Amino acid sequence: MTASVTASLRAVTFDLDGTLYDAAAARRPILWASFPRWRTLRVGRAVREELRGRTFASGAALRDEEARLVAERLEVEPARARARLDTVFDGDVVRALRSVGARPHATEALAALAGRGVLLGVVSDRRVDAKLAALGLAELPWRAKVSADDVGVLKPSPALFHAACAAMGVAPAEAAHVGDRVDTDEAGARAAGMRSFLLGRDGDLTAICRALFPAA
Repeated sequence: MTASVTASLRAVTFDLDGTLYDAAAARRPILWASFPRWRTLRVGRAVREELRGRTFASGAALRDEEARLVAERLEVEPARARARLDTVFDGDVVRALRSVGARPHATEALAALAGRGVLLGVVSDRRVDAKLAALGLAELPWRAKVSADDVGVLKPSPALFHAACAAMGVAPAEAAHVGDRVDTDEAGARAAGMRSFLLGRDGDLTAICRALFPAA
């Protein structure tokens, strides 16, 4: 990476699930925390994947359609499906993440970026505040926290990334995104005009941050 490219970056956004914490390490704790609601967990995840590529007028409209589809498969009313989804993804998963924690040295790496004046953001398919708190990352100076539940579209829609850039007051060309999926993180960031960096198998956020800003 050339010095001119590094110098032009003012902000970095991060995917949350699988990037700020190790998804493999979280798999068993999430299963334990969500028992006996495993079917809701599985169906909820499948429906979110199916909703990729669709655009809704709002986050509420996305969540309504999600609840409708999940309700059909669980054979319950949409309101009951919505309550079950919220229990699993805003309750069980968050509780499990408290035991998993963030990736090693994530707090130090992100704080080092912020200390250099780099703006930090999160771009996620699900709501982020409770998860950041569970991971011990809530106190970092996040300038943007954007989720599909707010915007009404899932990654790789560039709308999520544009919303994050707008919240941070930067142009997409001045921002980079760090994630773990080619089809959602890399594709979405590039479609938005941002640079994209994929987390390696070692999950080393410190290495990514140093690659972005060698002196950090």
